[in-house]
Amino acid sequence: MAWSRWQLALMFGILVFLLSGCGVMVRPTEEFISVSDDYLQRLRWQDYNGVAQHLVASERDSFLDQWTVLDDLRMTDANLDSMEFRAEGRQAQTRVTLEYYLLPSTTVKRMRLNQSWEYQGGDRTHPGQWQVTTPFPPPPETKKPD
Repeated sequence: MAWSRWQLALMFGILVFLLSGCGVMVRPTEEFISVSDDYLQRLRWQDYNGVAQHLVASERDSFLDQWTVLDDLRMTDANLDSMEFRAEGRQAQTRVTLEYYLLPSTTVKRMRLNQSWEYQGGDRTHPGQWQVTTPFPPPPETKKPD
């Protein structure tokens, strides 16, 4: 029995689909780059709810209580200065520099953060999630809204 073109194409498609799942492995160190880029972007834009999603659940409320009430803080940049992986790529130590100014001043100041990240959940074939495990430091002194 001869195979028609569409039957061959269908068989080839099924074969490609089945083989595409083989050998897929989660690589936490590769995922860290995109996660940390998102984290830094959210800091730059003062998207504090987005930043909080990168923190372990036990630290989120404290962070949001302290940082979301800031009216005179303007973030100008957030940079990843260094990172070091530990524990077979499931932990990372980072140093981040935040640049900001406090209104009415326009003098840019810097705040340095040493942070520990941990890849939580997941296994070789199921993705987990990178989260900051160290408490986020309090914001610089600002005038709180009345």
